Amino acid sequence: MTRQDTARLPGVALDALRRAILDQAEEHGLTLRSDDPCALRLGTVYGEMAFAADPEGCIITLSAEREDHLQTLRDSVIYHAAAFAPEAAQALRWQDRERSGLPANARLMRVERVEPLDCGFLRVTLAGDVSRFGAAAIHFRLGLPPQGRTPVWPTVGSNGATLWPKGEDALHLPVYTARSATGGRLVFDIFRHEGGRTTTWAETVSPGTEVLIAGPGGGGCLIEGRILAHIDDTAFPAMARILEACPGLTGEVHLYPSNEATARYPFPAHRGVRLRRHMRAGARLGADACAALDTGSFPWLAGERRHADRLRKAWKAAGGAAKQAYIAAYWQA
Repeated sequence: MTRQDTARLPGVALDALRRAILDQAEEHGLTLRSDDPCALRLGTVYGEMAFAADPEGCIITLSAEREDHLQTLRDSVIYHAAAFAPEAAQALRWQDRERSGLPANARLMRVERVEPLDCGFLRVTLAGDVSRFGAAAIHFRLGLPPQGRTPVWPTVGSNGATLWPKGEDALHLPVYTARSATGGRLVFDIFRHEGGRTTTWAETVSPGTEVLIAGPGGGGCLIEGRILAHIDDTAFPAMARILEACPGLTGEVHLYPSNEATARYPFPAHRGVRLRRHMRAGARLGADACAALDTGSFPWLAGERRHADRLRKAWKAAGGAAKQAYIAAYWQA
């Protein structure tokens, strides 16, 4: 059943917002479903956003199949509205006001176990509700409270936005990929980075410890046709999940492991996709991806931000559509 929520952005005309909305649609690969002087409708992986002209301010209507997706749409709208009209964004009041406790797109889970793998990764298993995970949504944020402090979890503000704890209570919120999410267990792999905050947490956390899981978000693992991927260690778990979920996929995956251990990461066998390893060649990942660019393939790149930025520009220059590629920064130097 489709869920809806509506709010008025007071004192802000649709005409004033139109350019900003269309720019965001192009940048994030959203589908423009209608565009006329009195209304705009955009499709996203989470649902639909509609903007309509109103004498007292733009009317925003959100539609989604799930309450967690509806909350994600609220957060997105408020975030972008705040950059354009901060006072109006703060004054937003949604028709559905019955929200308390954690945001609908967040939940608490408990650490069950952490196992070191022989490939430079740590495998973490959490116990709890995994019903929202599926092939179309595999990435999530892991919310870790500061060490030694009582956890403070997010709530929902009066304008519908997620209120994240700040200052000394701020959560560390890295993004990870679910390797599996079944039977009340969420399993994911952490690239073992010495001195990394999440690595330190995983190496010292006690079973039963509560953590926040936000999402899952977009960027699923269902891809059709031919893939041409370039990835470093941080994206190995995501690619393993894609290969498991897409037996009909063809193409090449270029791996850039940083050491001999991560080169042993266990990828599932796949008859249609060739894996090519480039040892300690991560510095050229972006250049290699641009040189191999092929508009007949699905580009899939994840790694350091500068590589993602470089391929994104090249893909756009080649006339490639944003939604016909996956190009993501998994970390920043």
